[in-house]
Amino acid sequence: MSDTSQASFVEVKVSPFHGRGLFAARAIAPGTTIAAYPLLILSHEDTATVRATLLHHYVFYVDENADSEMRAAVAFGEISMCNHSPNANADFTVDAEAQTVTLSANQAIAPGDEVLIDYEEFAEEVI
Repeated sequence: MSDTSQASFVEVKVSPFHGRGLFAARAIAPGTTIAAYPLLILSHEDTATVRATLLHHYVFYVDENADSEMRAAVAFGEISMCNHSPNANADFTVDAEAQTVTLSANQAIAPGDEVLIDYEEFAEEVI
């Protein structure tokens, strides 16, 4: 029987930035999709509740309603360990319809380098 599994591009380790982080387990070329992770999209009410908890630091924001109330999603998998940098080496794309968040390299990432994303307008709020 042949082995069709692919080794993960990433692993969780202790980060010099903040607690745990996501690190390249092997070289990642620019434009590479590192992985797509499932999301559990919360209601506006559940999002408001989560804001008062530690979990608030680990959610992705999906969209907002006409009253500017944000809706968050909990990401399952290693992407929840990505730390912030305004000079991120990876990007993420939330797809609410597919209920996924995709992590992609925006530059070459060497083995052992931390995979960082830009939290964008939420950086000050969650750091």
